[in-house]
Amino acid sequence: MKKTRKTIMKKSLFTVSLVFVFTCVCMLGVSGFASTAQAAKFNWKLQSAHPAGAPQIVLLNRMADDIEKMSAGRLKIEILPSGAIVNPFEILDGVNKGIIQAGQWWTHYSMGKHPAGSLFSSPLGGAGSGLDMVNHLSWYLQGEGRNLYVQFYQDVLGMDVMPFMIAPDGPEAFGWAKDKPETLEDYLNMRFRMSSGLASDVLKDMGGTPVNMSGAEIIPALERGLLDGGEWINTASDLKLGLYDVCKNYSLQGLHQAIGIQDIMINGDAWRELPSDIQEIVKCATSKSILDGILYFIEENAKALNILQKEKGVNVYDAPDGYADAFIESAKNVLGKIASEKPFFKKVLESQRAYATLVVPFTKETNKLTQLVAGAAEIEE
Repeated sequence: MKKTRKTIMKKSLFTVSLVFVFTCVCMLGVSGFASTAQAAKFNWKLQSAHPAGAPQIVLLNRMADDIEKMSAGRLKIEILPSGAIVNPFEILDGVNKGIIQAGQWWTHYSMGKHPAGSLFSSPLGGAGSGLDMVNHLSWYLQGEGRNLYVQFYQDVLGMDVMPFMIAPDGPEAFGWAKDKPETLEDYLNMRFRMSSGLASDVLKDMGGTPVNMSGAEIIPALERGLLDGGEWINTASDLKLGLYDVCKNYSLQGLHQAIGIQDIMINGDAWRELPSDIQEIVKCATSKSILDGILYFIEENAKALNILQKEKGVNVYDAPDGYADAFIESAKNVLGKIASEKPFFKKVLESQRAYATLVVPFTKETNKLTQLVAGAAEIEE
């Protein structure tokens, strides 16, 4: 069939149109690829208050990996151990000044700046409010906790940081003893290593003798007879430190820090430089880290306890009769005194106590179910 000039022109125009569309699509594809390839990348250093090899470092690296993967490599975070750049108690100041982009510690490390720091990451095991660790996290994520927490760092302390709670590592154990305390009086007569801050204040109010020192000093002090006992962190961390070498009596039923939640602080400028999608990725990763921490330490603490009892000859005992009542009474004394002097402290404590009136009745009932379910486990006594 003879092709007319009109037909040829139509086909030519059609071909040109196809080429134009194809070219546009390719250009868009190349442009999109170039945009992805040229997307801003961020490299941070996050220093921990934990030494290298600690279980908590494992969880920090897991969170950093999550962020790197979800951001397609646009945000990489190098996890550094305690003391790598700044002193553990200077981490917040280091982040605020931009010496490091991010840091990890516990909010109660800021107690020297304001006592309300003790109410967020390590609030006396809920002894002043009635919240256990899971309920405390619910207050943080579902109640007023998150807003008060950010307000504490940014407004009360005046720090240009964006903080997040991460990876709970509580509850902490009651602690170790050379000689098992049979009575509350035995315990109060011990020279007992206790974390500084409110926990020590409560033990003093009870009539006890708290001794403050770093983790590295505990074993030498026990060996030289400067201590009769002491607490460190949780079962997995206690095993790692090697406390079983100098003490063979161990109790898990401590109230001084039955809530233990780590947190990270991100430098304000570094946070604001992130695109909104990466900010959301960080928020998601920190929330996931909370679940990771709970599940990780359920297993790691269980394995550690098994090793302590079956391989290290450790005797696990109950806290002395009267300990819980005495501790809660003293905790309320100490917290009440501070609340009368510090309005923000009082605001946070009242918020926690109000939340406890909602969730604790339900928790008490479900704890009964937990004990019933545990009866199905085939455990050799």
